[in-house]
Amino acid sequence: MFKKITLKNYRTHKSTTLELQPITLLIGNNNSGKTNFLSGIQHFSELIIQLNDYRPAQAKDYFPHRYCLANDDAPMSIEIEWSKNNNFVRYYMELYPNKKFKNNIGCKEKCEFRFNHSNSLQTLTSGYDPESNLLEIHSRLYHGHLESLEPEDQDVLKLFFHDFQNTFSYHLQPSFLKDFFIEEEKNEIIDIHKNISRPPRPIILKSTQLKLTSSFSCLDYEGKNLQNIIYYIKTKNERVFSRFLALMRRFANNQNFQGIRYDEENSKLLWQFDLGRTTTDLLVDEFPPEVLSDGLLKAAAIALLVSLETSPALILMEEIENGINPGNIQELMRWIWQATAPNQKDISHQFILTSYSPSVLREFHKNLDSVYTFRLNKRTYQSDVRNLNQALDTLIGIGAVEGEIIEDEATGKRLVEIPQYQLAELWYSGTIG
Repeated sequence: MFKKITLKNYRTHKSTTLELQPITLLIGNNNSGKTNFLSGIQHFSELIIQLNDYRPAQAKDYFPHRYCLANDDAPMSIEIEWSKNNNFVRYYMELYPNKKFKNNIGCKEKCEFRFNHSNSLQTLTSGYDPESNLLEIHSRLYHGHLESLEPEDQDVLKLFFHDFQNTFSYHLQPSFLKDFFIEEEKNEIIDIHKNISRPPRPIILKSTQLKLTSSFSCLDYEGKNLQNIIYYIKTKNERVFSRFLALMRRFANNQNFQGIRYDEENSKLLWQFDLGRTTTDLLVDEFPPEVLSDGLLKAAAIALLVSLETSPALILMEEIENGINPGNIQELMRWIWQATAPNQKDISHQFILTSYSPSVLREFHKNLDSVYTFRLNKRTYQSDVRNLNQALDTLIGIGAVEGEIIEDEATGKRLVEIPQYQLAELWYSGTIG
């Protein structure tokens, strides 16, 4: 599980640290820096894969993303704290100007780790002495060049890098989820029934065959290919589809959802529901995706991502409220909390959600430490990011806001309790956010 992420000198984030929960909410107005933070995580995640023996750091990895008012020699960096099964990793990556290299960009890495309750931290570094324009720790690990570490310790580091690489960002749009945009290849419509062995496009995977364990890589940023992938898992992996079906039935207590069927005549996926008909021989009613609610299909995309056997470790999702009726936000958020499966050992997912809606904010009234407010300082063009629990703690302490502060017996952390309706009022008044 990712515990903490710090971005420095990335776009509007001069220095921003978030302590992550199973679900973390970033809330703020447009142009406040929410998307920039998610973009920063995704950017550094992709660099782990790209900057190796085959491609050194380039100007495009650094200059377009650096905080606009930073000094010319200012480094751009990310620091991540991660833990799993009593193992702890703190990873730091930095890109900085360095004229010694062809592309004028250098890289530094530092990886500190502690395994199985050990009291001492071990450290690996790269790019300090000698300087480098490659990310070498990841490459050395996968090429077996870290002989100083025990095999089981190497496995833990591989698991960390696997989780960091499997971070995917989405901004799901109803039109794409419903397949209003038909994929074409050489002016021929792709028939998912005839070509189901091939991955839908656009695609991140390099393989020409769709591997189920990496299917989420084929779900487009805006949700394109959802219908293709759902049909694929139904035909290729019963266990994954059963998990998907169970999650969908749990959404809004939707027990009448029965599954999907491919309509060969119209080359379209049909969604099946038991509406309790007694005057017809039909056991189920079938509907094409274009007539389904936007909220149901957004839930389907999320259910797909968390159902896969190797799913994204960290799911970054923008404007979660888009397409959802404000009255149904509560049900969606309750369902997402269940989907994170905190009590299941074999499935563990984390979400970072962005929103500008008080309807979403209200659903975090019992988890205020999971909420961060974003605001852009228009003088310095920096994102001002504050933890809502800490901000309200201060406001309650000076008497500006009414609420209760309770100390968590397990952690000793001061937790604010405030009614749902009051959160919305504070948001609209500008007291928070």
